[in-house]
Amino acid sequence: MLKRLSAIVFVSLMGASAVHAEALRAVDVTKFDVAGVKTGMDYDEVVKAITTHFNVPASALQVDKYPQDNPVTGNKQPKFVGYEKEGVKLQVYFEGRVPVDAQHPLAASMITYELPWSTANKEAMEKAAVEKYGPASNAPYSTPMVWCKEPGKQAGMACSSTTRQAVLQLSNTALKLDDPVWTEARIKFMDSKQTRTPGF
Repeated sequence: MLKRLSAIVFVSLMGASAVHAEALRAVDVTKFDVAGVKTGMDYDEVVKAITTHFNVPASALQVDKYPQDNPVTGNKQPKFVGYEKEGVKLQVYFEGRVPVDAQHPLAASMITYELPWSTANKEAMEKAAVEKYGPASNAPYSTPMVWCKEPGKQAGMACSSTTRQAVLQLSNTALKLDDPVWTEARIKFMDSKQTRTPGF
């Protein structure tokens, strides 16, 4: 009788775990935008998206004043562009596009959007995020809220950074959309340039 009861409890727990795992929402965040900007956009597309979203001229944007040599393009390219007004700040970071594309040399790899801290702003950000992106992958957790395509099986550990996937994260009043595929592509590109044929 005890063995049978134990088996029933075990099966029940397994069933509960399965339901819990199925409850985690999987979503492709590379289709999401932050203030009109999506990862993978080139520099000009990002500028157009920002100016359209905030209804400002390109001259109002904060641009990288000291561009460095980009290891992919081989010439100087901006690392970021952004916009800030009254404490509301948007920043977009770029990687050299791989495969190399002379017409579209850069790709947006990370986007951040932030409001000044206050309890009201935190609550407003959480509400706006759910309205725009749908329930978080780790709902009902909210510190932080995360969205991703492969959330895993436990809400408390959803969208772990070890999975190396695109993740949208809202922590208090800071929103970040990060797609590591562009950084990884740049690293592999640079590594391939070091390839040599042994001649000993």
